Parts: sequence; structure tokens; C-alpha cells
Amino acid sequence: MAKKAAMNSILARLLRTKPAGRHGFTLIELLVAIVVGSLIVGTMLFLVVELLKVNRREEVLTQTQQDMRRALDYITRDAGEAVYIYSTPAAVTSQLDGFPNATEVPVLAFWRLDPLDPNNASVRTFFNSSCSSAFSGAKLNECNTLRVRQGYYTLVVYALQQNTGNDIWGGKSRIVRYELPKYTSAGLATLTNTSGYAEPTGSTNTFNNWTKGTGTTPRNLSVLTDFVDDNDPSQPTTGLCPTNYLQTPANNANNFYACVREDTTAANPDDSNLTIGNNQTLIVFLRGNADIRNAGLGAFSQAGSLPTLKSEVLIRGVLDKQPGL
Repeated sequence: MAKKAAMNSILARLLRTKPAGRHGFTLIELLVAIVVGSLIVGTMLFLVVELLKVNRREEVLTQTQQDMRRALDYITRDAGEAVYIYSTPAAVTSQLDGFPNATEVPVLAFWRLDPLDPNNASVRTFFNSSCSSAFSGAKLNECNTLRVRQGYYTLVVYALQQNTGNDIWGGKSRIVRYELPKYTSAGLATLTNTSGYAEPTGSTNTFNNWTKGTGTTPRNLSVLTDFVDDNDPSQPTTGLCPTNYLQTPANNANNFYACVREDTTAANPDDSNLTIGNNQTLIVFLRGNADIRNAGLGAFSQAGSLPTLKSEVLIRGVLDKQPGL
């Protein structure tokens, strides 16, 4: 018994003795470790967030520039089919009703020949009937002309419209496309002109000196693209076109503007070496900006302005073209 009691006493002392070399963390050491760990994790999270922001920013800038390129391609393809381009769009847009308004600046105006769509029911009805059986007088001549021409003239205007911040558009401004066709889908079957339309190929009403017809012209607007930049106040807004080109609009745009070959729309052919009938050359400039103006959508970046895009097109219209020119 004595021996067992002695063994228990020795075992109890060993259990109470703190092993040599075993130490715990003090409260200060734990606090220091937490602070250092927090700084490391916080720094890493900050870098990750910044990398995500940069990646998102580059994606938005790239997407915006692609949208500007697509819009510019669309405009130049559209204008490439023109038969007449105005060097001063206000000469024709000032006659339109409800367009442009105070926030819209016309940049490009031209006439193009729109072909008849064979898939349109009104077009099929028109061609399946005889002109002489359906029309008489002036409309009979119009019907015969339309059958030969296979198309009709449409006035097209591109304008820059400021975004207000109270609409659905998030960019600084947008490009809108206006058109005044001779016929609507419903009016083609009866050769009823669109309200306010006047044929620009008459003896008195010409492309160069067009005057609107009777009635109120409709406000046929569609948005081509958003996120167009505002004017840069640090850059000039005049003298941006090459020599022998006229700038439109003349003096208040360096974000979306066009240059029309000078004197190809001259009223008097003796005014210069270039006359009506020459091929028209058009240069279009467009600059986007990924900055979001609408406060409800959140701010994006103060450095959202993009490089200016440029596209030059030779107008393919054949109206009054002179041999050798």
C-alpha cells in the first residue's frame, strides 16, 4: 500500500509540473497578429477589387468604342447610298415640323433612293395590279414612274441629341436618325404621300432648293446609339475639316460632325471648279464617352472619353453625274 501511495504522489507532482519549453500567446501578441493579418487581407482584397474595376472599365470602354464603330459604319453605309447630301442641313431641317427640337442638332442630311421591298404586302399588291386600271391623271404617271424606278426618295437626317439625365439614356448624348419617306407601308398601295412630303425631282422643287409639301411632317425618330461624347471645350469646334470641305454643323461640334466636299452642292455651277454632278465625298467623325450621366445608374469614370473615329465614303448616287467626273 505504501508503495502505491508513493507512486500516486509522484504521478500527481508530474501532472502539476509545467513541461519545459511550452508557452502560450499573450493578449498583446494575439492583437498584433490580428492587426497584421487584417492589413494583409485588406490589402489583398483592395488589389482584387481594383483589378476587377480596371477589368470592368476596360470592358466598358471597349464595348463603347465598338458601339461607336458600328454606328459610324451604319451612317457611312447609309450615306453611301445618297443621291444628294446637304452641306448645310438646316436648309432642309428648318422646314420640318417638330424636328429638330431644342436638344437636337442636325449633323447630316441627305436624300437616298429606297428600293421597294418585294416582301411587303402593299408592294406585292401594287405590282400585281395595272397602273391604268387603278390610277389616272398624275397618279397614273407616278405609278408608271415608280414601276420603272423601283424605289422612291427618302429624306434622312442624323442629329445629335443631348441626354437630360431624366430619361432612360445613360450616356452624355445620343445619335438619332430621322426619315421622311415618300410613302408609308399603308400609303404605297394608293400612292398617298407621307404628310409634308414633296417630290424633290420636280422642275421647281429640286434637291438643292427643296420645299416641304402640304401637311405636318411626322416625327419619325429612332435612336442609333448612346454614349456619344459632349463637345470638348478645350478643343476647337471650327476648322476641323480638310481643305475644300465644308463642316456640318458649322461651328458647335467636335464630338459628332461631318465634312462634305465643298461646292458639290453649289447652286451655281460657275461658282467653282466643282459643280453639281460631281461625285460627293463625305467624311464623318464620331467620339464616344463611357461616362454615365444618369445619376440613377451610378457614376463611371471621369476618364471615359475615347479616341475620335473617322470614316470617309464616296457617295455612290448617280443623280446628274457628268461623264469623266
